[in-house]
Amino acid sequence: MKLNKKKVFALALALCLLATLSIGSLAWFSASDSVTNDFMIADSEHLEEDQIFSVAVWEKVPGSDKDTDGYTYQDILPNAKLVKEPHVENTGYYSQYVRVILTFSDYASWKAVAGEDLTALLVGYDAAMWTDVTKTVENDTATYVMYYNGILESGKDITVFTHVQIPAEMDQEQAAAFAGGFTIGVKAQAVQTEHVGDNAFEAFQTVNMPIQ
Repeated sequence: MKLNKKKVFALALALCLLATLSIGSLAWFSASDSVTNDFMIADSEHLEEDQIFSVAVWEKVPGSDKDTDGYTYQDILPNAKLVKEPHVENTGYYSQYVRVILTFSDYASWKAVAGEDLTALLVGYDAAMWTDVTKTVENDTATYVMYYNGILESGKDITVFTHVQIPAEMDQEQAAAFAGGFTIGVKAQAVQTEHVGDNAFEAFQTVNMPIQ
């Protein structure tokens, strides 16, 4: 893609944080986490373009500074506060605009327990960090697209949230609705800051990067 005779560089790194919920008894829950990574790199004339504009998603888990493989919890109780701390880091050489895409499966089941706004399940989520937040629901999956208010400088990272709160009010019948498990996905996308607009929302509209 060309804009003002300049190449627009963009890279997106997707990392999905997955949790599986199963019912073993009236009040007990178990969960496991896994992560997958997907890289999408736009055109570039540089030999190492993935180092010019790049973004990484990683999480901080108990006993570790960084973890890209996920963390497994066992025997989770209702009202459990689970450490789940996804970070978005600018691993490129230049400043970037960033947007984050959160997905929640089993929306109808979560809505019955937590209400319509599923970000209420996320401890440490700061709505003031994000603008132009939209939510769509399709195939029982809620997708939140959020544009970071600032510019993410090279080598810096931001924390999306710090924990996932299992509602204390979840009873056996409500938990049974998650018999097939549930997922919470976190994906980050980034674009350059030059010649694409004055903020993240304008930049992503300019480069027309798909939300995926």
